[in-house]
Amino acid sequence: MKKSLYILLALFIGVGLYSCKDQDNIYQEFVKKGGYVYPQKTNGLAIYSGFKRLKLVWDAPKDPSVRSAKVYWNNKTEVRDINYANFTGDRVELYVDGLEERSYTFQLVNFDSNGNPSMVTEISASPYAENWLIMHAERTVSSAEVKGTAADLVMSFGTNEMIATRFRYVNTNGETVVHDQIMDAASNKISLPGAVSGKRFEFSSSYCPANGLDTIWTGWTKSTNPISGLLDRKSWGVEVTADQIWDGTFLPSEVFDGVIDRSNRWVSAQGTLANVFPKIMAVDMNKDSYYINKVAFYQDQATLNRRFGNSVEIYWGNEPFDPNAGTEYATSPGFAAAIAKNTFLTTTFYFSTATWTKSWPDMQHFRYLAIVWKNSRSSSGWIDLWEMEFYGYDATAGD
Repeated sequence: MKKSLYILLALFIGVGLYSCKDQDNIYQEFVKKGGYVYPQKTNGLAIYSGFKRLKLVWDAPKDPSVRSAKVYWNNKTEVRDINYANFTGDRVELYVDGLEERSYTFQLVNFDSNGNPSMVTEISASPYAENWLIMHAERTVSSAEVKGTAADLVMSFGTNEMIATRFRYVNTNGETVVHDQIMDAASNKISLPGAVSGKRFEFSSSYCPANGLDTIWTGWTKSTNPISGLLDRKSWGVEVTADQIWDGTFLPSEVFDGVIDRSNRWVSAQGTLANVFPKIMAVDMNKDSYYINKVAFYQDQATLNRRFGNSVEIYWGNEPFDPNAGTEYATSPGFAAAIAKNTFLTTTFYFSTATWTKSWPDMQHFRYLAIVWKNSRSSSGWIDLWEMEFYGYDATAGD
């Protein structure tokens, strides 16, 4: 009995040894003599985003057996072959263009001269394009005014990831020109040589993310308001309080003729009517399309003691003002309905005030204007006004 057990045990051992030997033979088919040798894998891999493209950079292989590489993306449906013989230096660069605005994963595999692959190196990134760009705020315009031979622009400072802003405008020759200067993100002022008042200008800004490859320019944005400038006032109608004209030479219309000198001015009455106050000048611009943000008064530019204005008020609105409203003028229809009736501008002129200007932060839209002289620095009650200028734009002047 014991002998039979030994025979049976020996039989089991023999079958087991045979099976192990058979499995070992199968395994040996997949074992390379001396062990499997992988070529050097991709090292130092980095990726940079650009406009609808990506740039991959990695270390040139130091393993002399490495001859080529493959770059895969889109689940290996896209592939780019790399021949290292075509590259010099310590780094290899590859641009992948024409990409959508989404995430991409790239896999890099090196190959030796026998076609043996290295281990995979992987990296992911997303290019940027229109969707990225629309998330960035454009500048806003604070003011745009012609001064001399150029328009001075004041805008907000650059926003997040903004690089610079460029400008396009109409010049005095009627040409649309692109300014040869740009406004960098840290600046907010620029001058447009030869720009025309009453015309809108356009601007476009460029953006680039940190370490981005490409700067993207937005489309042209047209300014909400035209460029402000000195308005032509020759067609405006003007009346003053009855009998407040010295003679037919110095008429109220002279203060809107664009000429600043002693021969073109309004002088109020002399004699018994000189001390009649208030003296009211009522102006009709004859258009509903003016937007104004600055006014200038010019008194005698040469003689100190002929600057007679003292306490002066300005009202504006869209109903006519009565130049003969008298001392109760503030309650008369035009004044009572004035846009500025509760915030009318009151100023005090001094003998030193040859020129006085006032700007409003926002454009004022009105057709009618009234200037009220409440008194005079002259004991005779005279008012001597050379010119009044208004700055802004006519909304019907065109784009």
